[in-house]
This record gives sequence, C-alpha cells and structure tokens, in this order.
Amino acid sequence: MVFRFFKKEDKEQQTHSTSLTHIFQPEGSAQTDAKLVQIIAHLDECKSNDFNYLVEKLVQRLGFDTQIIDGIHDSGIDIIGFQQQKKVLAVQCKAWNPKRNTNPLDKKEVLAFKGKTMSDGYENSLFVTTHYFTKPALDEASDNFFLIDRRILHDLLATYFPKEFSEAFYYETLKELKACPTCQKGKLIRLYSKNKRTYYTLCERCQGYHPCS
Repeated sequence: MVFRFFKKEDKEQQTHSTSLTHIFQPEGSAQTDAKLVQIIAHLDECKSNDFNYLVEKLVQRLGFDTQIIDGIHDSGIDIIGFQQQKKVLAVQCKAWNPKRNTNPLDKKEVLAFKGKTMSDGYENSLFVTTHYFTKPALDEASDNFFLIDRRILHDLLATYFPKEFSEAFYYETLKELKACPTCQKGKLIRLYSKNKRTYYTLCERCQGYHPCS
C-alpha cells in the first residue's frame, strides 16, 4: 500500500551536469542524529522509549508536530501528531523482535487501537511495529488507518533518514571488528606494515593508529 502522506513532493528537475560535486557534497548536508543511528542499528534490541523516539522523528518528518504520551495510560496511543495545534494523528508503537517473539500483531490488538482512535476523533492513525501483522489484521487498514510493519518501516527510514540509515547499515557490515579506543565510534581495521613487518590497526573513522592486541 502506498500512503498518500508518505509521498515526498517531487523536486524540480535539475539541469544535467558533468560535475559530481552535487553527489559528494549534497546540498543541505548535515550531521547525522547519533541516537537515531544507534536505534536503527539495534532496532530489535531497542527499548520502547527509544522506539517511540524513532517513530516520533519519523512522524515529524511527515510534517506533524508531536507529543509522546505513553500508550500505557491512553489505550495504546503512544504519540499524538498535531497540525495547526489540532490533534489529527494517533500513533501506536510496538517494538517486538521477530527473532524472539513468535506472535505477529493480530486483529484484536489492531481493532482495539482503531476503536480508540475513532472514538477520539483522529483523522489519521498509524500502528507501527518492528514485527508483522496477521492477514486479518492487515485487512483493517484503510485510507486513514495505516499499518506499518517491519518491511515498510525500513523503507520509510531509508527514505526519510537516508544518512542515519546508511550509517547504521555501514557499521552493521563492520560489527565483528573492535571499536576504536580513542574515538569510541569507529572500527579498527587490521593492516600489515611491510617495512616494520608487523600488523597494526587503523580506525576507519578517526584515522588513529593502534598496535594489534
């Protein structure tokens, strides 16, 4: 399903250029959200408050002001989205690890959230999970009631947080390597010096050298 308010506005066509500057120095380049990178990289291990943070940032990118209210105290609504100070979007977040939790979200849970948002008069609702929905649960989706499962969530993160998503994926490819003791962020690459005939490590991030342990 393609969600109408998930679509980005088409950018005006740019004149073709042989220069690659716009690729390697993208317009509006900004630092990544380090917390978001860590949550994306460890999505299946993240706590509910971290998952709420991630989904809140996504909802903000969709054009809403937000407030996290904790669904325990409001029948499953974790985040409220506002437009012009009016409550228009209700969001429920479920951080379930499919590698450990063998039960997808079922129709009963979806209907409970749907009923709450309808009775409270929300124009749109999102049910977001790191797991999946059963087929009967998916049948409850509509033009203003959206079910975001693991696959769709990753698509949205790649679309709206490309830098953070890329950074998380990059370090996932290096997860077997030791962390740099200097910057605490980079990974140590094992290299060999022909002149000294010895191995050493280089941090791919801060470029610091370290002896092999």
